[in-house]
Amino acid sequence: MTLKRATLWMVPIIVIGVLFYWPMTRVLSEGLTGDWLATLAEPRVVGAIWFTIWQAIVSTIICLVMGLPAAYVLYRRRSPAARLLRALLTVPFALPTIVTAIGFTAFRTQDVWHTGTAAEGFFDSPTTWIIAAHVFVNFAVITRVVGSTWVSQSHDTEEAAALAGAGRLRIFWSISLPQLRPAIVSATFTVFLYCTASYGLVLVLGGGLVNSIETEIAIAANQFLDLQEAGTLALLQTLLSILAFAISTTGTRSKIGFDVQDADDGKRPIDRRDLAAVALTWVSIALTVVPLALIVLRAFTTDSGTPTLENFFNLGTNGARNLLDITLGQAALNSLRNVVVATLLAGTLGTLVAYLLTRPTRSRVAHRFNRVLDVVFLMPLGVSTIVLGFGYLLTFGGGWLPLRSSWLIVPLVQGLMALPLVVRIVQPALNAASEELAEQAATDGASAASTFFRVELPMAREAITAAFGYAAIVSIGEFGAASLLAYGDQATLPTVLYQLVSRPGGDNYGMAMAMSAIVIALTFAVVFAASLPAKHRTRPQRF
Repeated sequence: MTLKRATLWMVPIIVIGVLFYWPMTRVLSEGLTGDWLATLAEPRVVGAIWFTIWQAIVSTIICLVMGLPAAYVLYRRRSPAARLLRALLTVPFALPTIVTAIGFTAFRTQDVWHTGTAAEGFFDSPTTWIIAAHVFVNFAVITRVVGSTWVSQSHDTEEAAALAGAGRLRIFWSISLPQLRPAIVSATFTVFLYCTASYGLVLVLGGGLVNSIETEIAIAANQFLDLQEAGTLALLQTLLSILAFAISTTGTRSKIGFDVQDADDGKRPIDRRDLAAVALTWVSIALTVVPLALIVLRAFTTDSGTPTLENFFNLGTNGARNLLDITLGQAALNSLRNVVVATLLAGTLGTLVAYLLTRPTRSRVAHRFNRVLDVVFLMPLGVSTIVLGFGYLLTFGGGWLPLRSSWLIVPLVQGLMALPLVVRIVQPALNAASEELAEQAATDGASAASTFFRVELPMAREAITAAFGYAAIVSIGEFGAASLLAYGDQATLPTVLYQLVSRPGGDNYGMAMAMSAIVIALTFAVVFAASLPAKHRTRPQRF
């Protein structure tokens, strides 16, 4: 490794070391102090651990059942409006979790259809709605990851099997499934990871009746000021997340959330043998649309169902009984400021890391060093934001880096959590850049920097743009760490929405619905724009 490359590596290593590994070390050390076995043996804690695991398993199984047919129809087959439908299915995954929770609180109140029936107890259970919300958010992960692998498989073997008389189910089981297994394993454990780390959904939909490990961490830290218990639970949550994350990364490295390239070349049209998969896909689409449509409907109506725009006009107020310290508009500006900082941090640092990881290595030691650093910068993706937020409370409350008193603390967490996603989107694009062109530029006397900016960067521009867009969406929706770190006039949009929905009297609920409808529209616009194919490929500049 050259001295220049080693110097470039120092910047991201110092940043992730200070902002991630230092607070995580504090969390782990706090969790190992005291009688942590006694803490884990408490009935309340045991109940939270058991609920976290079993509901994540159930949610993941349902996501698989819904996601695989959708991956087949929307990626493997040529279907009408496939790009639009993929963007629609991705909106719940990209939405702030608090907006999803608000949507399901609205859906849960529509109890006329089950009141007085045998299913009343089932539909009144908060666990039912938590699992439903997890499926709503995460089944698109299965669709995206499996679909992006499925679309690249050759049709020849399947067509030969079909000519030999094999049915669609036999072809899937014997031919497609073995090739898709790494992608399915990766997507499955990624969904399991997200379902165990869904603080906002459990907090709102659980209503205090059921708790997960993450909500217990917040209760221990904020209500009981028991840092030892919070640290122990944070340690357990981290170990659970890392285990699921480690298994998920043994499969494919497919992207989640954006299709940088999308072509219909070679896809076969849907025929009547696909009707079962099409039917399941449309059921999934309907289950996605209903909560989103209900939020939009509630945003434009009063409690009695009368059409109104008053909910939007009230966004400039502090809510009923002056509940909020700041208006939703001010909170939106705080979120926008944080998103800009977080996106610049994640996008710039992530692109630099992706660039350094794609540099050719000439020794086995350098190759191993790159592999280690790849894992080092991927690790934040497998850690809960509530755990990292707790680590920031422990680490940056004073001393030489008192970030706790600065508004920068929230966008730093947001940028750090989006960093691995940027690396994962940009790195394959840089790897795909023509080595021949880069070598030719070097032969013509171009420096490494000039080669990157004039050859590799133009060829990867589409992926880098998508990475910045995805980092922005992830950042604006972050709720876990912000709920611990953002207070007073620095509150963010998700934290203010939680205040409104937790005290829904007067105009508060309508305001939450109005702002949620705006967020849904913006999220769909960004996701759909990112899924559009580029009108032209950017060509490298000539020297």
